This record gives sequence, C-alpha cells and structure tokens, in this order.
Amino acid sequence: MECLRLKNLVRDWYQQVRSFTLSPVKMMELIEKHVKQCPICQQDENLSLELEQLREIVRVPHTLVSKEEKIIEEPTYIFEDEIIEEEEF
Repeated sequence: MECLRLKNLVRDWYQQVRSFTLSPVKMMELIEKHVKQCPICQQDENLSLELEQLREIVRVPHTLVSKEEKIIEEPTYIFEDEIIEEEEF
C-alpha cells in the first residue's frame, strides 16, 4: 500500500474488527469507498492483491446451511383418543 492514509485507516479499522465494534464486511466497504476516492490508491498497482490478502485475514467463518437443515419437521401430536384406541386393540 502506497497510501499512508489508507494504511492508518486499515490499522484502525482492523482493531475495531478485533474488538467486535466493526464488522469485517463493513471494514471492506469502507476500504473500497476510500480507494474509489483516493488518487494515490487508484494508481497503486499492487493494491488489489493486498486487499485480497486482507479479505482473507478478516474473513468471518461462515457455515453453510443445507436445504435439509432448513426444513423443520412439523411436530406430530398424539391425542388421548388415539392412545385409548391403541390400548384397546
């Protein structure tokens, strides 16, 4: 990173991510916003690679929920009438 301002911002934002006061997604949004507005960052050829590495560092582990897990079975209720009928047989 050639932009000193971005370096300082990333360091500050990363500390906030580590203290759970800023989400990693929001951090990356703020970085992208800065890059779009900063002429120094726009000229930096290595910045995209460095940002990709940073994304890997701050990535939040996520679990994929399969379709089977999303389906919750309806509970089946046994009524007293059914219990009595079963006992009679």
